[in-house]
Amino acid sequence: MAALVACGLAGTARADDDKPTVFTFAYQGLVVGAGAGLAGGYLVARDGGWKSSDWKPLVYGAGIGALVGSGVGLTLGIVDVTQDKPGRTRYVLRDMALGEGFGATVGGIAGALAAISTKKPEHILLGASIGVLSGAVLGAVFGFVEGRHARSHGAPDTGSQHLALSVVPVVEAGGKLAYLPALSGRY
Repeated sequence: MAALVACGLAGTARADDDKPTVFTFAYQGLVVGAGAGLAGGYLVARDGGWKSSDWKPLVYGAGIGALVGSGVGLTLGIVDVTQDKPGRTRYVLRDMALGEGFGATVGGIAGALAAISTKKPEHILLGASIGVLSGAVLGAVFGFVEGRHARSHGAPDTGSQHLALSVVPVVEAGGKLAYLPALSGRY
């Protein structure tokens, strides 16, 4: 129940001016940490082969991961909010969460393919768990790089996403104007 509340609040925790707050980062860290902890707990639990009574490492992993993740998110959020320019925290936590989701999907698919050939359905969870952990690490790396790039180029911290489809004039080689569709976005 608490995880559902935390996931629901993570998307709605915004200040009046729509900029991320310290607690936005704490909730994002909680969700990312819980996902990584659950995946790590599964890998620990299946060490001697998965049995239906091996649920305790899953609970411990999710709980410890959620607490550590919320602490890291809160700490990074405090550091980020106190700086003049927006920091990397927003990018890192966002990309870690997206990386976990992508990793779980790709890992689950790879695990399902392995399960078909080995006739062991446990490979689906194994692949998803490895994918979650790999996605979190890759998301942290990509988010850090993206945040550094945005920060060095003075990207404004709007806290919102924007995607627009428009028609723009383009000068052709002969000097004539052509109007082409263009897709632009910012996040």
